[in-house]
Formats: sequence, C-alpha cells, structure tokens
Amino acid sequence: MEQILLSQIPLSELKQQLRDIIKEELKISNSNIAEPKEPGELLTRKQVAKILKVSLVTLDKWRKEGKIKYIGIGSPVRFKYSDVMKALENRRELKYRF
Repeated sequence: MEQILLSQIPLSELKQQLRDIIKEELKISNSNIAEPKEPGELLTRKQVAKILKVSLVTLDKWRKEGKIKYIGIGSPVRFKYSDVMKALENRRELKYRF
C-alpha cells in the first residue's frame, strides 16, 4: 500500500501536480480507444457520434436529412469510416463559413 506524505507546498504547485496527473490519466484513457484505420471499416452510431462530437439524436437527424451516409444491416445502422470523415470535413466547412 502506498503512503501519502502531506507536506506544506504552495497551492499553485499542488494544482499543477493534479493537472499533470489528470492529463496523464486522460492520455492513457484515450489511447485505449481503437481508432479505425481502414476507410471501409464499419462503425456504430456511438463511435460515429463520438468522432463527430454530437449526440445520438443529432446523428440520427443528420442521417435522416441525408447529411451522412449510412448502411442499414437489418435493424442496426452502421457507417463507413470514410463517409464519417467526409461528414466531419463538411461540418468543419459549415462551421467556418461566413
């Protein structure tokens, strides 16, 4: 078991140490997420929503509006990785259009 040694350190130093620990943990957490590498790889709704940084509701709305291509395999819906990247690029263009 590790022991905790409390000493007097400035609050700013404590905050920085906590930030560093949190950043490292986030890096480890994010590295465990498998990034698809093949353009034809099929992704789930949750994976696509995470990549596009939108809710599942928004993703479904975009799918129904034809803003993103999808493949219906029975009842599950899948998306090609290459189509998701195209939708992501289109989203970026729309966001910065004047």
